[in-house]
Amino acid sequence: MKIYRFSPIRDEKELREAVVYVVEKTSDLAKKVIGKTLPISSLTFFAHYPDEFEKLSGIVKTLGNFVNENNGPRVALHEPIKVGENTIIHLRIRKPDPYRMQVGCNDFNISDYAAFKNKYLPKHSNNLRLIERKDYEMIEFFDPDFDVLAYVVSK
Repeated sequence: MKIYRFSPIRDEKELREAVVYVVEKTSDLAKKVIGKTLPISSLTFFAHYPDEFEKLSGIVKTLGNFVNENNGPRVALHEPIKVGENTIIHLRIRKPDPYRMQVGCNDFNISDYAAFKNKYLPKHSNNLRLIERKDYEMIEFFDPDFDVLAYVVSK
């Protein structure tokens, strides 16, 4: 039984289809939660199997230059991927995690994190969650009807 949409992603074509899907669905999630869409330039895909992680890591490394490692490789794409009004310039593949059943996530680009937090977090606590880290914090967008997550990061 296949329980994950798109998994396993086997090649660049399927990865590009998943890029479009994650951008569209995270935009729909933002529209549902806060009533508007936000710009996106970076996506993460959640690998669900070790061999899928290895395959996707290899694919993204051919599509861009390595930027950093955070639970998996992140690359700056040689050729950005345009999806609607969004231009994706970074892709990351996340190592399998039993708590990440979604297809993937994105970081929304906003100019003023504090203003966003003060305006939306108190009003939308059913679908926005504050996550505090040592050096930064982020607001997670979530909804049980969506198989994607999205974030606004403080820095």
